[in-house]
Amino acid sequence: MTTTRQSQEDVEHSDRRCRNCGSFVTPDFARVFGNNDDEVFGCLDCMSATAVKNGNARGESVGSARVRQ
Repeated sequence: MTTTRQSQEDVEHSDRRCRNCGSFVTPDFARVFGNNDDEVFGCLDCMSATAVKNGNARGESVGSARVRQ
């Protein structure tokens, strides 16, 4: 009998979500714009592209980030 197990990395990447709005983000987006644990606290669905580019998706300064209305 053969069982299939997903690696921890596969499980983490399959459920990668913005912690602010819950939108899906790619592993590459999380790696580039997220914090050191690849957690994303803002994405292009809930934050302006300028805010994401300036590092606000890391969650360290979400309170001052421009959130889309």
